[in-house]
Amino acid sequence: MVKNFKEDVERIRALEEAQRAIGKDDPYYPAFHLAPPVGWLNDPNGLCQMGDVHHIFFQYSPQWKKGGQYWGHYETKDFINYDCTGAFLAPDSNEDRSGVYSGSALLEDGVMYLYYTGNVKEEGDYDYIYEGRGANVILVESKDGRVASKKQVLLTNGDYPKNLSCHVRDPKVWKGKDGYFMVLGARTKDDKGCILLYRSDDKYHWEFMKFIETKERFGYMWECPDYFLLGGHSITATCPQGLKSEEYRFQNIHQSGYFTDLRVENFLEWDMGFDFYAPQTYEDQKGRRIMIGWMGVPDAPFQEEPSMEKGWSQLLTVPRQLIYDSTQRLIRQWPIEELEQLRDGKIDLEKEALPSAYELLLDKNHEDDLELLFDDALLFTYHSGDKTCQLRFLKDGYGREVRNISLNHGIRTMRVLVDRCSIEIFINAGSYVMTSKFFYHQRENRERTLKVDGKFSEITCLRLKEFNIKLA
Repeated sequence: MVKNFKEDVERIRALEEAQRAIGKDDPYYPAFHLAPPVGWLNDPNGLCQMGDVHHIFFQYSPQWKKGGQYWGHYETKDFINYDCTGAFLAPDSNEDRSGVYSGSALLEDGVMYLYYTGNVKEEGDYDYIYEGRGANVILVESKDGRVASKKQVLLTNGDYPKNLSCHVRDPKVWKGKDGYFMVLGARTKDDKGCILLYRSDDKYHWEFMKFIETKERFGYMWECPDYFLLGGHSITATCPQGLKSEEYRFQNIHQSGYFTDLRVENFLEWDMGFDFYAPQTYEDQKGRRIMIGWMGVPDAPFQEEPSMEKGWSQLLTVPRQLIYDSTQRLIRQWPIEELEQLRDGKIDLEKEALPSAYELLLDKNHEDDLELLFDDALLFTYHSGDKTCQLRFLKDGYGREVRNISLNHGIRTMRVLVDRCSIEIFINAGSYVMTSKFFYHQRENRERTLKVDGKFSEITCLRLKEFNIKLA
């Protein structure tokens, strides 16, 4: 049944207002990460900066237990103060009635051109992989990120190559020297993951150009494709599904990473923690390539988390600037500098209790083993002998257990962002990152604790303030 957009948005806004009223004392709702105002959040969408405003759309299920996939919307000028404008797109047409799925933004002449996948699941006895699913590329336009134009269907299943399954989605669009380009994630009928490349002269009419794929099979589906230039290098990013787990690679059920060339052995993962998927990048007016990811993984075998009891679930990572490191031949990730405005004084670890949100800076000049124990629940270890790291939940992992990294070099520096329900660890200026949800025992009113065992030239712990978020 197709929804009435106006009535639907009014109903969602009432849910958001009610959640805000009851959630003021929620011990898990993040201080400095974006989470849904109510319900469920996943992929970031349509990331862009227009004028002085950064727009962060996201996959949004305000009534997740009853289904329904929307686009939600945050906007900010400084990454500290945010307006949450609620539902921007709803599944209110025949071409997206089963869900408004992921997509991207193209900016031109003061207009946001927002491309997304309209998901349609036909009624009947279908597997929805090889039959029974429609995957439509749909375009809306907006001048403010709050009001969308009429939906225009640009591509349907009949416009894709004949060897594809029904799984085609997540358009990422950009303007190049010779026109406009679009990549779509896809799965072939013989279960090989790939990317489709399309070209257009006018943003509306698209012609298939070629497959982007590896010579060897590399998973059965590639989701959330991205393409951009960084430090003079062409980067192709995607989320391959169906890779075999290894001790130091591919440890999540689905992966997320990038190629500098399309060779399997050169695929590098963005994040080696438990919770990272579906990142999207954009270039801001300062020329920075900024990436935001979903702090979660689809189909992950984790238990129901305590935030669900509070009426919401999932969050986005902090925005990270991407920097190509030509020496290491990898992309470093670093929290954008605006987040330093959240710093609210140093903490004396020997005399003061830890707040619920803080930042830890470690400058390590000694080649030595290291242990960091957070709240007697989450243990980070580094072994200098074989240069390996491990993140292990001793308790409170809700199904999360162990993740491992093999480093090229020893640990020189670390930056750790700890929020009320998450942790992000940046190693060696962001050459390696580990992200996880992390719910400590707040129900027992225990103070946060931190134990550091290792030789450092300097250890700094900083109190962090909250984002200022309002429903607009």
